[in-house]
Amino acid sequence: MRTLDYQARVLDTLDAYLDELKAEKAKADKREKLLAEMGDDAEGMQVPDFTAKAWEAMKAETREFRIKDRKLQDGTIALFSPRKDGVGRAVPNVTLKVPTGGGKTWLAVNAVSRIMGRYLAKNTGFVLWIVPNEAIYSQTLKALKDRQHPYRQALDRTAAGRVKVMEKSDRLDARDVDANLCVMILMLQASVRSAKEQLRMFRDRGDVHGFFPPEGDQAAHSRELAAVPNLDGYTGMFPMVKDSLGNALRKIRPVVVMDEGQKATSELAHDTLYGFNPIFVLELTATPKDVAAKGTKPGRAANLLVEVTGRELHAEDMIKMPLNLDPRQGADWRGTLTAALGRLNALDAEARAYGADRGALGYIRPIMLVQVERTGKDQRDGQHIHADDVKEWLLTAGLDDAEVAIKTAEQNDLNQPENQDLLSPQNRVRVIVTKAALQEGWDCPFAYVLCSLAAASNRSAMTQLVGRILRQPYALKTGVAALDECYVVTHHTATRDVVEA
Repeated sequence: MRTLDYQARVLDTLDAYLDELKAEKAKADKREKLLAEMGDDAEGMQVPDFTAKAWEAMKAETREFRIKDRKLQDGTIALFSPRKDGVGRAVPNVTLKVPTGGGKTWLAVNAVSRIMGRYLAKNTGFVLWIVPNEAIYSQTLKALKDRQHPYRQALDRTAAGRVKVMEKSDRLDARDVDANLCVMILMLQASVRSAKEQLRMFRDRGDVHGFFPPEGDQAAHSRELAAVPNLDGYTGMFPMVKDSLGNALRKIRPVVVMDEGQKATSELAHDTLYGFNPIFVLELTATPKDVAAKGTKPGRAANLLVEVTGRELHAEDMIKMPLNLDPRQGADWRGTLTAALGRLNALDAEARAYGADRGALGYIRPIMLVQVERTGKDQRDGQHIHADDVKEWLLTAGLDDAEVAIKTAEQNDLNQPENQDLLSPQNRVRVIVTKAALQEGWDCPFAYVLCSLAAASNRSAMTQLVGRILRQPYALKTGVAALDECYVVTHHTATRDVVEA
């Protein structure tokens, strides 16, 4: 995969930041050592937060990498927001704002390479790659396990081919971490729960080895608990550290990649994430989210290191633009759906003509997403637009069962074997009916039309949903105007206003 201009800008900016960070970390380490040697004479003297110093250095940068101040919704300026791990150490945290279709995963694997080499100066260790849902989990795991995939190849170059891609249930040995770059894919829900004792990550496991002393060495266990105070352990007369995955992570101090970082802004998610004692946290999102101060809890701004604009993606032929908005104000949702289906059929005719001229390399099957108000068998009340209502209407309009898929929390037709590869010429899906299941993480460049039958007021959620139809097939313009653009048909005025915004 060639590096696009905007991707090079992101990585160059990250390089500049890592250089500043490494220099400030060296100064902080030197000062910490000096204060330790001074003993009581150092009372009242502190080690500066090297992450804040590096951020200030980037703001003062006179070249193209300078970080610009930005305003929050309340009108205040977003200052640097420090992060601390579970034992109070400063943790570097940066956010890359990249629109949907901009290759966040490609940027993430290349960013990991730079963090490991340029900042940590090693090619082995542990990366905890956190994703928000099943769709992103499956896509990421599949890509990183495929040795022929560019994402995996980028990691292989980082670690000289010594890469282990893992899930949370896999056996973990300290020797693996010492000898390889271990990348564990983890769903956010699997790591963030209030009842921590119910979570397998924090339970004693028979397949986590080599991180803690033998069971009978009480003095060594006491030293471990003193060195890393937030380790889970058995207390009392005979203290002992649990052999759990959570404890292993706290000792390892992983590099954390947080995909869709706006999903991990709750206090519980934040505390759990930083409770793993990460050595670096990289967040990627199209819609960064700042957290306002609440009570005694200070606010947390997204530390936005670099922002990629939609115009940059458009210049590289990565996305379908312009986005055409067709607001419908009729009382009957069927009229809105009729208009959207008409648009889909027109695109299908254009795609067939385009493919006839170019053969297999020009194959495009336009797909429409339909956003409904209700899903689930017990939610069909005749008053709200239900997924089953839409599917039944589409079947009467001339589509057949294989052309309509429902994707909700209760029903996932896209998991059926014949529907797994939506880009295959053998696949027949033309319409996907959903409520919120495709807001992020679902990528299909054949999606062209969004028909929103639900009233939407959440700008971030709608931004994510519109993002599902932005990817350009094969990341190349076709030269056919209709196939290089995307389309949103709305049923409610509120939805139209959100899309316009």
